[in-house]
Amino acid sequence: MRVEVAWTNEEEGVVVREYELPEGATVDDALAAIGPPVGETLRAGVDETALAVAVYGQLRSRGTVLVEGDRVELVGRLLADPKAARRRRVQQRRAEGAEPRWKRR
Repeated sequence: MRVEVAWTNEEEGVVVREYELPEGATVDDALAAIGPPVGETLRAGVDETALAVAVYGQLRSRGTVLVEGDRVELVGRLLADPKAARRRRVQQRRAEGAEPRWKRR
């Protein structure tokens, strides 16, 4: 079966590669298919929880069984919840007495 593995790096930006894996292959098998040294580095990042593994944007474990056409994505963990960060910025602006960016009519 064919699956895609996507990750980012500084030199190439977003990298998407296609691999042929046996039926019943897992996310971990897809990471192993990348090969050394990149595959080892990415797997270490997942082990250290610096990276998360997703299949089509849905977080999955390394033991998840893949199906034909899946795209495995290695994504960095969020440092802060975007919604909470925006709320803090707005509260800070209000506390400083800044003019609102928009007003209701």
